Amino acid sequence: MGKYKAILSQKIETLKETGAFHVIVGSFMTKFASFFGSIFIVRLLTKSEYGILSYYENFMGYFFIFAGFGLDTALLRYQVLADELPMRKGCFRHALRDGSLWNAVLVTLGLLTVLFFPHKEAFRGHFLTGAFLMICIPFIFLQNASLHTLRGLYENKKYAVLAFGIALFQITARVLGAAFGGLDLTVGARLAAEILCAAVCVLFVSRNYFSAVEAKPMEKKQKKEMDIYSIQIMLTNGLWTVFMLNDVFLLGQFSGNEQVLADYKIAYVIPANLSILVAAVGIFVAPYFTKYDKEGNYGWIREKLQIVLIITMSVMGAIVLLCSVLAKPIITLIFGETYLSAVPIMRLLLIASFFNNGIRSSIANVLSAVGEQKLNLYVAGGGMALQVLMDCLLIPRFGGLGVAVSSVSVYIAMSLALGFIVRKRYYSEKLL
Repeated sequence: MGKYKAILSQKIETLKETGAFHVIVGSFMTKFASFFGSIFIVRLLTKSEYGILSYYENFMGYFFIFAGFGLDTALLRYQVLADELPMRKGCFRHALRDGSLWNAVLVTLGLLTVLFFPHKEAFRGHFLTGAFLMICIPFIFLQNASLHTLRGLYENKKYAVLAFGIALFQITARVLGAAFGGLDLTVGARLAAEILCAAVCVLFVSRNYFSAVEAKPMEKKQKKEMDIYSIQIMLTNGLWTVFMLNDVFLLGQFSGNEQVLADYKIAYVIPANLSILVAAVGIFVAPYFTKYDKEGNYGWIREKLQIVLIITMSVMGAIVLLCSVLAKPIITLIFGETYLSAVPIMRLLLIASFFNNGIRSSIANVLSAVGEQKLNLYVAGGGMALQVLMDCLLIPRFGGLGVAVSSVSVYIAMSLALGFIVRKRYYSEKLL
């Protein structure tokens, strides 16, 4: 027994030394804080208010896909590839400057869309809700750019602490807003929190890492390469993010009922938040896959990819099974009997979550890390086309259950496609 305890202690120390421990725990705590806080928001708002909030958050989500042209996410790769601190500062400044300029245009377009879009009757008369959410976009971008820079600098502990701190502050502000002012105040409190957290994140990174060095401007070729990568990864990440957005949008348009929308969002909460258990793995391993692919060490990539998939599939499989069995008491305990009608939808979405978080996202993260985000883009595009087709066929007849069946089918198809791609890339006879 002592032998195994010693081995476990050694493994934990290794995780701490490499930063994996801080990234995994920090990411878990960040997502858990957001999930736990969302429970209070659901409880404090009426079912109709929560449906309306979900509708406008979905609108914001479509525009957030294009936030900063993906330059915040690209920093995770290009901070690793930069050889010197002045070059890293140059990358950081380029992302913040160009990304923020684009975000000003994006928010303007978003506000006009919220104002003039022909909303269904149940969702009309809430321009302020939609406007506040749209204005959050540039400030979320600044936070993400700062956090990805910390990861690219391998400052894992500081990344974890800062990410958890801002998540806790933001969800507290939203809960207090819901408690004291309902729908409009909870989105107003969120906007105020996003602005403050953006300022804290940018100042923290700038003063702690870049204040003592002169930025080395990126060469035209480097800037072009980073911009192209940013757009590709933005579209790739955006396409699979659009899956959830399309589901909510189409369900809202076909049903025109905010309570039906609220049921689906509640059914999706647990399956979506199961990514808490595996997302940290992807965040931690991405820079290492970038490094070893650059060195041509494909044997290391094959071995570690198998380990990552075994971990994510095992964790997701066990939790999905448990949540499926306990779906009814989970919904009753967390959200109340008002949402028991969401249980059948939730069970189907749990199956979709296994394929999405256990297989698809793990492979997609590795392909993005090694610069093959265009392959993710092709698969995501095909998956989205299949999803829209199935949603349009199934939602009018089966409502939320139709959306869930569509999700299961699409994520299975995407997982198989990505598995074929990675097998062809890293398991060809030339590399073995």
